[in-house]
Amino acid sequence: MSNKKIKNATECELDGIRFRSKQERAVYKYLLSVGITPLYESEKFTIWDRDKFSVPFYDKYGKTFMRVNRKPTSVHYTPDFIFKVGDIKVILEVKGFKNDAVPYKIRLFRDLLEKIKEETGESLCYAVVYTIKDLKFLLNDLQNSQKSSTFAETKVQ
Repeated sequence: MSNKKIKNATECELDGIRFRSKQERAVYKYLLSVGITPLYESEKFTIWDRDKFSVPFYDKYGKTFMRVNRKPTSVHYTPDFIFKVGDIKVILEVKGFKNDAVPYKIRLFRDLLEKIKEETGESLCYAVVYTIKDLKFLLNDLQNSQKSSTFAETKVQ
């Protein structure tokens, strides 16, 4: 099964969960192997919402240049996995390749997480991983931060 939404991704299934890519399945299997039971695509966040625009907008549709009067649509984001490491709620995105929209969605989502943290006081961590090596680094860093109460400032090599 080819996943049309994600470039070079193949949908697959494990434990009754339909993953959008083999990479997501591999991350799920690794998390289970270290005793973490993650939730897969369990929360949908609205990262941008607006009722209307006050500034007129013109654009070309087909061969017709016109004023666009459509109501803006919200932008939603569903992270791949959510799980806890100690008292930290980890929100994890698994990526094979970045597309043009990824950096913008990450910025919007990080801004939303700051607001959620301010409102709830919840300990949050958001990570985008590309490999199991990235995931191992993240989990090790989180476990060490639980011991020292601070996140390490180390960069993944």
